[in-house]
Amino acid sequence: MAPDADVVPSGGLEWRQLLTVPVALALVAVLSLAVGLLLKSGGATITVLLVWALVVEPALSATGDWLAGIDIGPWMPFLALSDFQGQSGGVSFPGGPYLACVYVAAVTAALLAVAIKVQGRREP
Repeated sequence: MAPDADVVPSGGLEWRQLLTVPVALALVAVLSLAVGLLLKSGGATITVLLVWALVVEPALSATGDWLAGIDIGPWMPFLALSDFQGQSGGVSFPGGPYLACVYVAAVTAALLAVAIKVQGRREP
Protein backbone atom coordinates (compact mmCIF):
# COMPACT_ATOMS: atom_id res chain seq x y z
CA MET A 1 0.00 0.00 0.00
CA ALA A 2 1.57 3.28 -1.13
CA PRO A 3 1.12 6.47 0.88
CA ASP A 4 -1.22 9.09 -0.53
CA ALA A 5 0.98 12.06 0.30
CA ASP A 6 3.96 12.95 -1.83
CA VAL A 7 6.75 13.34 0.73
CA VAL A 8 9.66 13.63 -1.70
CA PRO A 9 10.61 17.21 -2.63
CA SER A 10 9.98 17.69 -6.32
CA GLY A 11 10.60 21.35 -7.06
CA GLY A 12 13.33 23.88 -6.48
CA LEU A 13 11.40 25.78 -3.81
CA GLU A 14 10.70 22.58 -1.89
CA TRP A 15 14.38 21.63 -1.95
CA ARG A 16 15.35 25.14 -0.87
CA GLN A 17 12.92 25.03 2.03
CA LEU A 18 14.33 21.68 3.09
CA LEU A 19 18.04 22.41 2.74
CA THR A 20 18.12 25.95 4.13
CA VAL A 21 16.80 24.98 7.56
CA PRO A 22 20.17 23.72 8.92
CA VAL A 23 21.96 26.82 7.61
CA ALA A 24 19.38 29.15 9.17
CA LEU A 25 19.47 27.29 12.48
CA ALA A 26 23.27 27.46 12.57
CA LEU A 27 23.17 31.21 11.97
CA VAL A 28 20.55 31.69 14.69
CA ALA A 29 22.63 29.57 17.09
CA VAL A 30 25.73 31.71 16.54
CA LEU A 31 23.64 34.89 16.79
CA SER A 32 22.21 33.61 20.08
CA LEU A 33 25.70 32.85 21.34
CA ALA A 34 26.79 36.41 20.55
CA VAL A 35 23.79 37.92 22.32
CA GLY A 36 24.40 35.59 25.27
CA LEU A 37 28.02 36.75 25.51
CA LEU A 38 26.89 40.36 25.52
CA LEU A 39 24.10 39.97 28.08
CA LYS A 40 25.71 37.34 30.36
CA SER A 41 22.27 36.01 31.38
CA GLY A 42 20.51 33.03 29.85
CA GLY A 43 17.02 34.29 30.65
CA ALA A 44 17.72 37.76 29.32
CA THR A 45 19.23 36.31 26.15
CA ILE A 46 16.20 34.13 25.43
CA THR A 47 13.82 36.99 26.21
CA VAL A 48 15.66 39.50 24.02
CA LEU A 49 15.89 37.11 21.07
CA LEU A 50 12.24 36.04 21.26
CA VAL A 51 10.95 39.60 21.67
CA TRP A 52 13.21 40.79 18.83
CA ALA A 53 12.17 38.02 16.44
CA LEU A 54 8.46 37.93 17.27
CA VAL A 55 7.62 41.54 18.20
CA VAL A 56 10.25 44.09 17.20
CA GLU A 57 11.06 42.91 13.67
CA PRO A 58 7.43 42.53 12.54
CA ALA A 59 6.53 45.90 14.12
CA LEU A 60 9.47 47.68 12.48
CA SER A 61 8.70 45.96 9.19
CA ALA A 62 5.09 47.13 9.32
CA THR A 63 5.92 50.72 10.29
CA GLY A 64 9.38 51.05 8.75
CA ASP A 65 8.38 52.84 5.57
CA TRP A 66 6.22 55.26 7.51
CA LEU A 67 8.63 55.68 10.44
CA ALA A 68 12.03 55.87 8.76
CA GLY A 69 11.07 56.75 5.20
CA ILE A 70 12.66 53.56 3.88
CA ASP A 71 11.55 49.95 3.88
CA ILE A 72 13.67 48.47 6.68
CA GLY A 73 11.80 45.18 6.91
CA PRO A 74 14.03 43.20 4.54
CA TRP A 75 17.12 44.28 6.49
CA MET A 76 15.95 42.67 9.74
CA PRO A 77 17.96 39.47 10.33
CA PHE A 78 15.12 37.07 11.13
CA LEU A 79 12.94 38.39 8.30
CA ALA A 80 15.90 38.04 5.92
CA LEU A 81 16.29 34.43 7.07
CA SER A 82 12.60 33.87 6.33
CA ASP A 83 13.19 35.10 2.79
CA PHE A 84 16.26 32.85 2.51
CA GLN A 85 14.15 29.86 3.51
CA GLY A 86 11.47 30.69 0.95
CA GLN A 87 8.69 31.20 3.48
CA SER A 88 5.63 32.88 2.09
CA GLY A 89 4.15 36.01 3.58
CA GLY A 90 7.45 37.63 4.40
CA VAL A 91 9.33 40.48 2.86
CA SER A 92 11.76 39.84 0.06
CA PHE A 93 15.40 40.84 0.42
CA PRO A 94 16.57 43.29 -2.27
CA GLY A 95 19.40 41.07 -3.52
CA GLY A 96 17.54 37.78 -3.49
CA PRO A 97 17.32 34.96 -0.98
CA TYR A 98 20.94 33.82 -1.11
CA LEU A 99 22.26 37.34 -0.59
CA ALA A 100 19.91 37.51 2.40
CA CYS A 101 21.78 34.56 3.90
CA VAL A 102 25.13 36.24 3.25
CA TYR A 103 23.80 39.43 4.87
CA VAL A 104 22.62 37.58 7.99
CA ALA A 105 25.96 35.74 8.18
CA ALA A 106 27.80 39.08 8.02
CA VAL A 107 25.59 40.60 10.73
CA THR A 108 26.09 37.50 12.87
CA ALA A 109 29.86 37.56 12.39
CA ALA A 110 30.04 41.25 13.26
CA LEU A 111 27.93 40.78 16.39
CA LEU A 112 30.03 37.78 17.42
CA ALA A 113 33.25 39.78 16.94
CA VAL A 114 31.88 42.59 19.12
CA ALA A 115 30.74 40.09 21.75
CA ILE A 116 34.15 38.39 21.86
CA LYS A 117 35.86 41.79 22.16
CA VAL A 118 33.54 42.82 25.01
CA GLN A 119 34.01 39.47 26.73
CA GLY A 120 37.79 39.86 26.50
CA ARG A 121 37.59 43.25 28.20
CA ARG A 122 35.26 42.00 30.93
CA GLU A 123 37.34 39.00 31.92
CA PRO A 124 41.02 39.43 31.09
